Amino acid sequence: MTLSPKRKIRRQFAGVAERYRVSSDHTDPGDRKILIEWLSLSPAHAVLDVATGGGHTAVAISSRVRRVVASDLTPEMLQEARTLARDSGRANIDFVAADAECLPFAACSFDRVTCRIAPHHFPNLPEAIAEFVRVARPGGLVGIIDSVVPDDPALDAFINGIEKVRDPTHVRSYRVEEWVSHLKEAGLSLQHACCSWKEHRFQEWVERTGVPPAVQREVEEMFLGAFPRAREFYRVRVEGNRVASYSDEKGIFVGCKE
Repeated sequence: MTLSPKRKIRRQFAGVAERYRVSSDHTDPGDRKILIEWLSLSPAHAVLDVATGGGHTAVAISSRVRRVVASDLTPEMLQEARTLARDSGRANIDFVAADAECLPFAACSFDRVTCRIAPHHFPNLPEAIAEFVRVARPGGLVGIIDSVVPDDPALDAFINGIEKVRDPTHVRSYRVEEWVSHLKEAGLSLQHACCSWKEHRFQEWVERTGVPPAVQREVEEMFLGAFPRAREFYRVRVEGNRVASYSDEKGIFVGCKE
């Protein structure tokens, strides 16, 4: 039986949810701090954090607003987010199992909508963004962080190809121009946009998705055998014939619902 994309996502993340809560990539506050600053949060705000994963964005925002709803397609991820909220002493976060492309909330329910390091998994990105806009109040802000790729088609294909081997649920990391187009087409007025480099410790990064050792080695060989421009752009660091780390860019976008 062939699983639907959504069922594949749930199955993929169910067994590795804790790894995402403790992941150095996801706990790193760098890009999140930029997003939070741009969101101009208020103690009266209600915020929706879509595809919350380990709950890092929801927890970081919760100290600044009245209420946060953290949603995720995978129940096991929500449990990890609950654990993070409990350990952080945050009691103003509600947790809801929800599909980013079909959110179970009324229109105009939230002052802010966020989504961090998840859209590259969405089978239909425009549909998800349309849902973010639908549930945001007029004048509300939608803030998104995700991996982005350069305009160079070869560099785009290289990293997206690696991601699909490492993570079977990876759909695509988009170019900044594609993101800007999607946001505008959904009815958002772009307020802020920037890119931030993030270094990934290779072994932790490649093990996180739970793929077998043979696949992990295949991913490493793809980096080791990369054409020079890719090794330079993605800052591939090799120590003793093993990949130690690589870096990619995260796009940070904030749009206003008119």
